[in-house]
Amino acid sequence: MAMSKLRTVLLNAAAFIAFGTYPVAAGALLDSANNAYQSGQTGQAIELYRQAALAGENPALCYFNMANAYFQSDSLPQSIVYYKSSLIYAPDFFRGYLNLAIAYYTLEDMGATIAQIRRALELKPGHEKATLILAASYRKAGARPQAIAAFERLLEINSENEEAYLQLAEMYRELADDQAASDWLLQYPEKGQNKQYVYALLADIYEKKGDLSRTLFYLKESFELDKSNKWTFFRMVNVLIEMGNDLVALEEAGRGLELFPDFAELALVAANVAFEHEKWNEAERFYLVAQDNGSANAVIGLENIRIIRLKQDEGESGSQIYADEIEEG
Repeated sequence: MAMSKLRTVLLNAAAFIAFGTYPVAAGALLDSANNAYQSGQTGQAIELYRQAALAGENPALCYFNMANAYFQSDSLPQSIVYYKSSLIYAPDFFRGYLNLAIAYYTLEDMGATIAQIRRALELKPGHEKATLILAASYRKAGARPQAIAAFERLLEINSENEEAYLQLAEMYRELADDQAASDWLLQYPEKGQNKQYVYALLADIYEKKGDLSRTLFYLKESFELDKSNKWTFFRMVNVLIEMGNDLVALEEAGRGLELFPDFAELALVAANVAFEHEKWNEAERFYLVAQDNGSANAVIGLENIRIIRLKQDEGESGSQIYADEIEEG
């Protein structure tokens, strides 16, 4: 999973809570600010929070919600200033440190992110969302051992946390430890939302090991979960060819072209297999599909078939003709 996707997971997981995060009585200005925020009037809400803070209406909550409003407006430096202001008034405010860490993470300041999230975890040890942010920050900072330890800790907190399995598998692949990577992938929750990606990773690992049967199995599992992915199907056909199952590959390629009729690369593979087995009519049909969809190599294949048919009229075998043409060329 790309780090940009993980960032989205983090922001969704540690969602900003603008109201009721720090239990105190609200004044009139704070109430008005909250109403403005909830109505989507972010600019007005910020000004009202500022006035409420100056009036002494719970400055900790006012500055915290100002920071949230600035964050939602993509004004990250301002959000950081006001998260810090909130923490001056409420130094043990867990959510303040959590959201401050997310702001730093968004700015890709991993050192500051780690410092703030570690403080949050001092206040709430074992907090799942904070631990996820810590683990992700270590990974993005390139501190792989600490990232691995943090993601493993995350699974101790919640064994169903899907992101931890994926991140651990990806890191072990980066370390060229495919066995550990596959071990984590095979433990991925059965009802997880990223099974297609898990199967694709397992296919990559087993293909690297040369275990083509398992590679094919996981490619099929992956395709079953995302039948719009033509490249997964393309890989399935090529693995069948590597296994020596040319005719099965040819049949599968034909089925694939019914699903993806404009898939030039798949048509070319099918045509080449048919050509190797002297199935000239099938080869021609697939070469024409490939040619119609922009394949230059298909033109060469069609020319070879034309030559073969001319020579066949003269009584020579197709395979001998093609061999002669290659030698001459």
